[in-house]
Amino acid sequence: MEKEDILRKIKQSKKYKTISEGVILAEIEKYIRKNPRYEIYKDKKILSEIKAELHKIHGSFQKISKRKREKYFEKLEKNSEDEEIVKKILLTNRSTKERLENYEKIYKKIFEITGKPETIVDLGCGLNPLSFIFMNLNKAKYSAYDIDEEDILLINKYFHLMKKRVSGKAEIMNLSSVNEKDIQKIPKADVCFMFKLVDVLDRRNHKQSEKVIKNLNSDYIVVSFSKRTLSGKKMNFPRRGWIEKMLERIGLKFEKIDFESEIFYVIAKNINF
Repeated sequence: MEKEDILRKIKQSKKYKTISEGVILAEIEKYIRKNPRYEIYKDKKILSEIKAELHKIHGSFQKISKRKREKYFEKLEKNSEDEEIVKKILLTNRSTKERLENYEKIYKKIFEITGKPETIVDLGCGLNPLSFIFMNLNKAKYSAYDIDEEDILLINKYFHLMKKRVSGKAEIMNLSSVNEKDIQKIPKADVCFMFKLVDVLDRRNHKQSEKVIKNLNSDYIVVSFSKRTLSGKKMNFPRRGWIEKMLERIGLKFEKIDFESEIFYVIAKNINF
């Protein structure tokens, strides 16, 4: 089965059809490098193994029908700052659902450390940019990146609705395969959010997340980790000791903010605490 055939069959799946073709092709190429004789395998095995990797980086965060989400957004177009409608949209994504009741507290605690940002970068953003209304900011420049084409489209629509307060742009970027030069092209920001992204980047080791953190041009980077498994159970050991050791090794100071379902590391990158 050729790469184009694998791509076509994966894109036929409802679960993965909105993922950028470039992201899927990158996973296909990784699979081929690891399995140079892949063509002798049964098609079902190839597809299931590649889909399993895509689920790790994307599918585990999806919650309900995107069609239902679009209906909510139509209502939001009539009142862009209707918190109840925004909450309903955020409930359609597993990550934003988990932090929904704590958004205002989370941003309050983060900004007590970083100061209120004028420029924000959001990596692996999902639907998180819609939480802007909980940040208590008058205006901001917002750059968002993700691998889901429909999410990116929706976020850009949201930025257009909020253009009086947000100068924003959302783009496709596969953080799991970017190099140093790509990372350095990301706009400079007062704060960069990497909410629940690092566990996705570090499927085999911690090299990619370290590369991203070291090459970002942000004053502060906020990395978060879920304290629950995908099934919703509390983790026995939610603290990520490895990132604390890594940050100490590369000379970056940090502060921790602990919530019931998520732990946040506020890392001083270009600023001294």
